[in-house]
Amino acid sequence: MKKILLLNDYLKFIPLLLVYLLICIVKSKNILVGDEDDYLRYANNLLNGYYAHTSYDYDFLWNGPGYPIFLTIFEFFNCSYLIPKLCNALFLYFGITLFFKTLKLLIPEKKAIYVALILGLYYPFLAQAIPFILTEALCFFLTSLFSYNLLLYSNKNSNKNKWLAAFSLGYLVLTKIIFAYVVMALFAITIPFLFNKKSHKTSRKYAILLFLSFSFTTPYLAYTYSLTNKLLYFGDSGGMSLYWMSTPYEDEYGDWHSFTTLKEKPKLYKNHGSFVNSIQNLHPVDKDIALKEKAIENIKNNKFKFFKNWMYNLNRLFFNSPYSTEYKPSKSVFINTMFKGVLLFLTVITVLLTLKHSKKIKPIFYFLGSFIIIYIGGVSLLSSYPRFLDILLPMLLIWISYMLQKFIILKLK
Repeated sequence: MKKILLLNDYLKFIPLLLVYLLICIVKSKNILVGDEDDYLRYANNLLNGYYAHTSYDYDFLWNGPGYPIFLTIFEFFNCSYLIPKLCNALFLYFGITLFFKTLKLLIPEKKAIYVALILGLYYPFLAQAIPFILTEALCFFLTSLFSYNLLLYSNKNSNKNKWLAAFSLGYLVLTKIIFAYVVMALFAITIPFLFNKKSHKTSRKYAILLFLSFSFTTPYLAYTYSLTNKLLYFGDSGGMSLYWMSTPYEDEYGDWHSFTTLKEKPKLYKNHGSFVNSIQNLHPVDKDIALKEKAIENIKNNKFKFFKNWMYNLNRLFFNSPYSTEYKPSKSVFINTMFKGVLLFLTVITVLLTLKHSKKIKPIFYFLGSFIIIYIGGVSLLSSYPRFLDILLPMLLIWISYMLQKFIILKLK
């Protein structure tokens, strides 16, 4: 009977899978754009027995190895670009189904279906995640998988769910490096509660989960240490993002720009060309350090401008605006604005409910809420874009749905 019910949950969302496959077929192009070539190049590196490019002419440790590991199978068989894109449709389908299964544990099933369908039909994200060889669909799936197993582990203390939650979070860290810092921050927050008799048992459970998830990254960290002689070195892309986020110029808003195409943007090149040229021949690790040092200098000397950039960043995270150079909004800008506007409002309400009813909330939702806030806080300090928030939507909507159901819906009844 349980197997039939399990299958029924997946059958409910088959129509969404068909929509995703159709988007993939219609929107996909047989050319590489943006970062797609980077991920495939890393996948080929892995097939050749290494990961990072040692030449300065290529990216060094720009991306984590999570997605390239997945892509190796397609590169090995020299598959069409369409095949990994079709996998994006599957990732989203399974992600939405797991999201629904998690919601079912917290709110009535009928409401869970509505929320899952709203998320599953959020076109601005679908148009970005499905037709491109990028990490968004995989991250969405891993976020859903982690949330589902986290909740089951919290309720049942099951070893199976503990290891699945740890693996999905660990793989998420390897796919999006920013999550490494979320895990470390959460672990640091958890440590003081280990010494409290009332919270020891619960905090120990989450500390073990975070430790296990981080342990999955140790082979990669050992590899990066062999290249850089630096502990806990996940990548060299953070400095560049922080540099753009710290820009002191009034006509710039903290959004990211490629150094290789900087000359094509005269205003940006006038402001940044001299410094960028001075670090171009540095080793990638040294370049990352130089960028971070310059960013810190910018922040110290222009604190108010950095605050403004941070506000611009939050606005871009939710509403995809503003940009320092000409930007052509997508046709679905209205849908995105409406969806994210409601989402932002509900997020604020949820934070207030969490503060008001702090003694009535289960520890799992403190953990979930802390994870979300630390992540959003972290990405908002770098050059942020809507896709950074979109991959966390399953977790965010689980938190919002539970809090509204428990403290708003029940109160109205």
